[in-house]
Amino acid sequence: MHILPEDISYYSLVTHPKPDRISSILKPSYKKLSRIDARNDGQLLFYDQVIPGSALLGYVNADHWAISVPIARSHPIIGSTFVDQNDYPREALLEALLRFVEEDLKASGK
Repeated sequence: MHILPEDISYYSLVTHPKPDRISSILKPSYKKLSRIDARNDGQLLFYDQVIPGSALLGYVNADHWAISVPIARSHPIIGSTFVDQNDYPREALLEALLRFVEEDLKASGK
């Protein structure tokens, strides 16, 4: 077992999309994971996305790839065919997360 350092602040953001917000390429894995728990993003169960002892920043109605990889921007054919729920305001989300973390760290004196 590996214990995380206690002097570092940890934050978690969970992707928990509604079924219609999951890209077609992730639907088979979403269905498999749903046998365990329907609260998944096609890659991970929701609770496997939370770092123990972290501050939970929120739940996002987007699949795993939508918030992390702008596939549709760089590969339009793949985006329109397989990764068809990839449109997500990543930049706005990242800015909001960074602002929250900055304020939280200031408030805690870190």
